[in-house]
Amino acid sequence: MFLHFLQQNEHKKAFLELANIVANADGFVNLKERGGLRIIAAELGLPAAAAATSRSLEDILGCAQDEHVQHIFLVEMLLLCYADGDYNDDEKALIMEMKQTFGITEEKYEAFKEWVIRMDKLRTEGVKLILNMP
Repeated sequence: MFLHFLQQNEHKKAFLELANIVANADGFVNLKERGGLRIIAAELGLPAAAAATSRSLEDILGCAQDEHVQHIFLVEMLLLCYADGDYNDDEKALIMEMKQTFGITEEKYEAFKEWVIRMDKLRTEGVKLILNMP
């Protein structure tokens, strides 16, 4: 949704690596998450294989020094976490580490999370409208 704001190749690669880590947080990448990773890679103009990483989470997050980039990383990762309808404990632990590393307040995190939840509901509503479902 906001990935077009990532202009530096370093940010794009770091984001894709981070998305791969978050999608794998619970040890299983489901179909929606896998599709989400392919869409993210395409939107960033990177091959999906670029998602694989041997870098630590700390190294990846260290690439995002700009506050706006940090916010994009956090919001987009929350969107990915909610893509399968299950924001599980493993994903939440990674998000909390991002929140702490980036110095994002609890109030700002909750605002981002609430927005993501509303967006997820709107996406579901849109699918129902398109498919003529009650």
